[in-house]
Amino acid sequence: SGGSIIIAVGSGTSGAGGFVAIQSGRSTVVTGGALSVESGEGTASSSGSIRVASANGGAAGGSGRLVFSSGSAKTGNSGSIMIGSGATTAGRGGAIVVAVGSGTSGAGGAIQMQSGRSTAMTGGALVVSSGEGTASSSGSILIVSSNAGAGGASGALVFSSGTSKTGNSGTLSIGSGVATAGRGGSVSITVGSGTSGAGGLISIGAGRSTVKSGGLVSMSSGEGTASSSGSILISSANAGASGGSGKLVFSSGTAKTGNSGAVLIGSG
Repeated sequence: SGGSIIIAVGSGTSGAGGFVAIQSGRSTVVTGGALSVESGEGTASSSGSIRVASANGGAAGGSGRLVFSSGSAKTGNSGSIMIGSGATTAGRGGAIVVAVGSGTSGAGGAIQMQSGRSTAMTGGALVVSSGEGTASSSGSILIVSSNAGAGGASGALVFSSGTSKTGNSGTLSIGSGVATAGRGGSVSITVGSGTSGAGGLISIGAGRSTVKSGGLVSMSSGEGTASSSGSILISSANAGASGGSGKLVFSSGTAKTGNSGAVLIGSG
């Protein structure tokens, strides 16, 4: 095998350990020099690995940080950071895993993804997209909190747009895509079952307004352009061994100075 090249700093018994700095050249007229780290090619086997890691922490203290960052810019865009695996012609693309190590005290470490802030234009977008399957199904996107331990509840999932001072707050859209040779995917909202207390509830509430009418709640079945439209079924579940089935209540709210809302039931 080819000879190894090792750059190492000797150990010491006082003060911080010595550091190793690798820096490309500076230019006052054109782009600065590039810094390239590349593993060796394996023409008949795998290419070599590149490992960037901090050493384990000692008896007191944590392990060292890893910082991957582009520099700041005065008149142009700051540099991009790109992390990805290469393409393959006879296998599958390599996975990218971002994970926080486990611990034995305190809350688990967080993972945070945040797009860029702008003081003059719209903030940066955050896009999470599964892989295309040109000959089969596209990949799934799974967002789930881990199961709870012996004591405590599983983590909450919060999907929310931010607040707004002078305009509308952001829309939250959940839906399935269009299909040309099949049917559109279902959208299902369900509450898990439990063994103590009342079942978890589902609440749908339109927005409140202090100057205009409150927001509308609309439920509409799908159109059948060549057949019947879909049905809307509102029902309470069957009662168990003891007790009655749940009530259905259709009611308008009260009014202080005007008429309360009408309740209209009719066919088209």
